[in-house]
Amino acid sequence: MVLNSLIYGSIAGAATLLGIMVVMWKRDIAVKYSHYINSFAAGALITIALTHLVPESIELASNALLGVLLSFLAFYLLETALVFHSGSEIHYERGERHSKAPVLFSGLFLHSLIDGFIIAVGFEVSAELGLFAASGVILHELPEGVTSFALLLRSMSRKTALGLSIAVALATPVGALIALGPLNAITETGLGMMMAVAAGSFLYVAASDLIPETHEKNAIPNAIFLLIGAGLLYFLSILFK
Repeated sequence: MVLNSLIYGSIAGAATLLGIMVVMWKRDIAVKYSHYINSFAAGALITIALTHLVPESIELASNALLGVLLSFLAFYLLETALVFHSGSEIHYERGERHSKAPVLFSGLFLHSLIDGFIIAVGFEVSAELGLFAASGVILHELPEGVTSFALLLRSMSRKTALGLSIAVALATPVGALIALGPLNAITETGLGMMMAVAAGSFLYVAASDLIPETHEKNAIPNAIFLLIGAGLLYFLSILFK
C-alpha cells in the first residue's frame, strides 16, 4: 500500500509536470485544446466518484452520503476563499489575476496535497479502489499543470512561475506520504468518511471546474469527450471487478 501510494502519487505529480512542459513548448496550443482534456477528465471523475468512491464509502460508514455532501460544500467554500480552479480561469483576460498569484498558488498547492491524500486513502481500502482513485487524480493533474503554469506566467517571471508550478506538482506525492502515517491507525468508519471526502472532491472538481468548460465552445466534441471519459472508466470498473 505504501509503495503504491508513493508510485501513483509521483505519477500524478509527473502529469502536472507534463502539463507545465506542454505550456513551455506551445502555450497557445495547450490553452486551445485544454477543454478537450477537461471534458474527458470530467466524465472520468464523475464515474469514479459514483461507481467506486461513493459505494465504497457507504459500505464502510453509515453516514457517508452526508460526508459527500459536506465535502462538496467544503470544497466550494475553499475554492471561493482561495480562488483556485482546475481549468476555467485559463481563459480569463491578461491582467485580471495579477494580484492574486500568491492566493492562486496556495489553492493549487493545497488541492494537490489533497489529491495525494485521496490516492493514499484509496489504496488503504483496496488495490482496485486505489488504482481508480489514482486514475481520477492523474487525469485532472494534467490540465491543472497547464492551468497553474499558464496563469502564474501572467504575473511573474518564467523562472518563478516554473518553480511554483513544480512545487504544485510535488505536493501530490508529498500529500500521499503525509497521509500514510495517520492511515495506519484509522477506523473503518473513518476510512469510509475519507472515501466520502474524496468522492465529494471529485464531484466538485468535475461539476465546478471541468464541466463548465464543455459549454464554452465546441459543445458537441466536448460532450463526446466527456462521454468517452465516463464510458471508458465504467468499462474498466467492470473489467477489473
